[in-house]
Amino acid sequence: MSKTIDLQVEKSRTLLTGLRAHLDELTDKGVSASQLNGMEADLKALQKANEECDRMREELSVKVKAMARVMQTVKDTFAEKKRIIKGYYAQEEWGKYGVMDKR
Repeated sequence: MSKTIDLQVEKSRTLLTGLRAHLDELTDKGVSASQLNGMEADLKALQKANEECDRMREELSVKVKAMARVMQTVKDTFAEKKRIIKGYYAQEEWGKYGVMDKR
């Protein structure tokens, strides 16, 4: 769970506990048991959504690492083939092999 959400859940639970313990004093101030139940349901929904996001972040992390490995392979292969063209052909001929000299 992210630290921000973890802190908010903890603070909200503490508040809910305090409000429930003194609900009889707070009813005339507009606090009801159904509101507290709704707040508790929202907290559970937040935790569930956060857990789903954590799972998605982990899946994304694995996919990003795999993509980075493929990207490195492509870059290495590109550089190797480019060196071959630059090593065997004059600069004027590089363009016909797809090697652009940007100097």
